[in-house]
Amino acid sequence: MKNAVAILLCALIGLASAAEYKLRTAEDLQKVRKECAEANKVTDVLVAKYKIFEYPDDEVTRNYIKCIFNKFDLFDDTKGFKVDNLVAQLGQGREDKTLLKADVEKCADKNEQKSPASAWAYRGFKCFLSKNMPLVQAAIQKKN
Repeated sequence: MKNAVAILLCALIGLASAAEYKLRTAEDLQKVRKECAEANKVTDVLVAKYKIFEYPDDEVTRNYIKCIFNKFDLFDDTKGFKVDNLVAQLGQGREDKTLLKADVEKCADKNEQKSPASAWAYRGFKCFLSKNMPLVQAAIQKKN
């Protein structure tokens, strides 16, 4: 029995390290933006707004944001934001990610409102954007 538990623990540790977050590239972002825009029928008018960091609170935009976060493995529809993945992705090149993690955690609520996943992802995104606009702009402009 003890051996079975030890083997199970080793297997779980192996799975955990295999599931380490993979940083996404500029090419990944362009591909995912296009896929999510097509999947959610994002209009050219909305794309123009997104380019100037205007994200209206409408169904198309909420679904578009959720789509990107899902494809980047930053959000799970039932568990919510993947804080460590967000910090890894947004904190590239930073030595100390403590403040970034604190900001992400403030915005990554537990969906006490029981909102649909798209509203939950959008709410967290808008919160983070309001607290870290320069960081988000720099990250996106590097990728354009």
